[in-house]
Amino acid sequence: MTREEALRILHEASCPDNVVRHCIAVAAYAVSLAERIRGRGHPVDVSFVESAALLHDIGRGRTHGITHGIEGAKMLAAYPTHARVCERHIGAGLTKEEARELELPERDFLPETLEEKIIAHADNLVDGERVRSLDDALASFRKRLGAHHPGVERIRALAEYVSSLAG
Repeated sequence: MTREEALRILHEASCPDNVVRHCIAVAAYAVSLAERIRGRGHPVDVSFVESAALLHDIGRGRTHGITHGIEGAKMLAAYPTHARVCERHIGAGLTKEEARELELPERDFLPETLEEKIIAHADNLVDGERVRSLDDALASFRKRLGAHHPGVERIRALAEYVSSLAG
């Protein structure tokens, strides 16, 4: 899928302009990470990272709640690998137990592929259209989730992993 196709799909989903701008910013940051990681010898599909990052929040055309990832996956059913990114990008993913607590389908929604991890990490650091520091992102997640929520540590660990590959 090309960048233009992804943007067309995003616009056809009636995503608000601020969500589209956020998706463009996430994609730009994710692509920069993916290119650095590929440049260090790791196989990364940079084109996929761009299109999937552009579409990661497509579900926000229907809801801004926690179910936007599930809604996005439904909307992208014809593109299963892009749909998986929608489901797995929230924070550093959700465990089966966390999904159950949030009344989502009872299964793990953890990013598995390198591309999924890059996009989730980029989304964690892009606030609106601005890339923020990891410390700022973690402070925001601690405030929202609680200081000792396991998701905060997963976000930190994901950032460390992606950063170690990017150099």
